[in-house]
Order: sequence, then C-alpha cells, then structure tokens
Amino acid sequence: MPRMFQGDALEHALRTARLDVPPDRVEILRATVESVYSVLDQLDTLDLGETPPATALNARWE
Repeated sequence: MPRMFQGDALEHALRTARLDVPPDRVEILRATVESVYSVLDQLDTLDLGETPPATALNARWE
C-alpha cells in the first residue's frame, strides 16, 4: 500500500525540517515525495535471501 501524506502531515514535516516552501509548490512536492515513497515501498518487497546487512561502507571507487 503506498504511503501518502494525508491532511497536514506534509506541511508538518516541512515545518519540522524548517523548510520554507511556498503554498503553490506544496502540492508539487507532495506528488514528488509520494513517488519517492512508492519506490522505497517497492524496494522493501525485494527478497534479499541470506544477504547480511551492510555494516560499513567504503565509498572509494578503487
């Protein structure tokens, strides 16, 4: 089930993050955030089998 920002949840998140988003941009942002959550929900369904969680990251490209 896709996650959706209902009511003033997105506005509350924006206030908590201290982001000043003009009212005319909030609905555009809502659609974008819901899209991102949709992708994350799809990733949650992947069966990783016996893959252990990553405990460290070496970001060098060697």
